[in-house]
Amino acid sequence: MASIFESNLIKTMAAPFRVPANRFSVVFPNLEWDLKKAGFVIDVTQYLAIIIYITLVIFILSTFILVVPIILISGINKAIMNIALSLFITATGFIYLLFLPKSRIAKRRNLIDKDLEYMLKDIRIQLSSGVPLFDTMVNVARGQYGECSNIASGIIQEVHSGRAIVEVLDNVGMWSPSEYLRKVLWQIVNAVKSGSDVGHALDAIADDIRADKEAKIKSYGQELNLWSLLYMIGTIVMPSMGVTLLVILSSFFGGAYINESILWIILIGLMLFQTAFLLYVKSRRPNV
Repeated sequence: MASIFESNLIKTMAAPFRVPANRFSVVFPNLEWDLKKAGFVIDVTQYLAIIIYITLVIFILSTFILVVPIILISGINKAIMNIALSLFITATGFIYLLFLPKSRIAKRRNLIDKDLEYMLKDIRIQLSSGVPLFDTMVNVARGQYGECSNIASGIIQEVHSGRAIVEVLDNVGMWSPSEYLRKVLWQIVNAVKSGSDVGHALDAIADDIRADKEAKIKSYGQELNLWSLLYMIGTIVMPSMGVTLLVILSSFFGGAYINESILWIILIGLMLFQTAFLLYVKSRRPNV
């Protein structure tokens, strides 16, 4: 997954900030672990240096766009709110970049678990049929298993570089964002080392994944009952009753409290509420 943090240009521009980034890295002892799980191929110092550089760019741009024109037109006293807004945008960008690895870990975990059950069945069949482990990984990489196929491709590249496949599987399992994939790879490693049958262990993990998916679907179905009630209240009951109440109250004051502008505001607010509500419910849907 290519990103701005893999850009050679950004790395070069952020190089002057490596010294303060190295001192700053002691504040985040788990960042290296998060970067590995998120799939980043840079070290902690480089990552923090890029964050400092991008944060500085955001601050400069927001200052020139929001603050400088107001200062030139009305003076610095009129630009206090814009300065605060610029600082808020800068802080928001810094926090977002700092917690980006955790967001990518969760995203990769969901992508892996989505196709892992089907990949396990494929591996189980191939290993039981006598297909060598390396050829099994090649076939998985060629299959359409999403992020699981990408991880298998990375394993193959590591083996082609001269490393033992058991060592590669053990290392990938250690940095895997998915607990189920970690169990799968370590079960395969243990089976290769001990010469035992890995089939039963893979079947048990596949059953656990299926049960976890079913639990998520059931939980989401129960949540939908509550969301449906809130949606009905927010889009039907409150607007109709609210408009009726405004009409009744305005009748006591000669219609001063309700006009066409109020109705348009209610309509636009209702549209925004529905859009935000539907997007939130969609984000809660399990990716299985």
